[in-house]
Amino acid sequence: MKKLFTKQPFKGEPKTRLSYDRKGNPRFDVAIQELTPFRAKAADTTATLTSWSILGLAVSQAANMPGADWKVWLAAIALPFALQPAFKWVTRAQFKKTTRILFTKNEFLVNGWLKSKSFHRQLNHSFQLLAHDDVKKEHERLQLQAMKARQRGKLIIPTQYYGESFHLVFGFLGERFDIATIYGEFEAKRALDRLNAIDSVIDALTNVGMGMPLRPDNQWNPQPGDLPE
Repeated sequence: MKKLFTKQPFKGEPKTRLSYDRKGNPRFDVAIQELTPFRAKAADTTATLTSWSILGLAVSQAANMPGADWKVWLAAIALPFALQPAFKWVTRAQFKKTTRILFTKNEFLVNGWLKSKSFHRQLNHSFQLLAHDDVKKEHERLQLQAMKARQRGKLIIPTQYYGESFHLVFGFLGERFDIATIYGEFEAKRALDRLNAIDSVIDALTNVGMGMPLRPDNQWNPQPGDLPE
């Protein structure tokens, strides 16, 4: 088995690792860890249920506490709701889905739950962001909910999940292949920018096309009469 030498050319998310084998062939391993719209909704629901459960427990404890004054009751009622943003942050972090991607000179590989998809990277391809397929359905459903609430004299502002989500797509020879579904415009654009950057860098490292170099000596393609390194 070839020994790999690892470097960290990219910081932040998505987590990215650059490896070289003994022949100098580069390999980028990327882990996109983000929420899907379904997981975002499940995480927020879990956070809300956690807050209500803690509220019930706190009120029960206060009711059984001899001589509990208004300060105790205020803390019992206010604390669970004050902590809800923290619950939401924790549950969202736990509910994130990981999509693993591999770049080599000739291959683009997406590791799926049941099977992996492999594509020849030297053929015509692109990375894109598309609005989620269920945006229209969600919009119609939320409009109906808001209308029914108004008829009851209530005002609600439903949370959009699919409307804030995007498909990260690999366009290959005119066909669409979904890589990941990402909740949040910032997170989706961050993943797209990372994949485009890696695609350009790996071309520079392998002297294919006009990729973005990682170091100055990657800026020039081999020329006739060059001395071997």
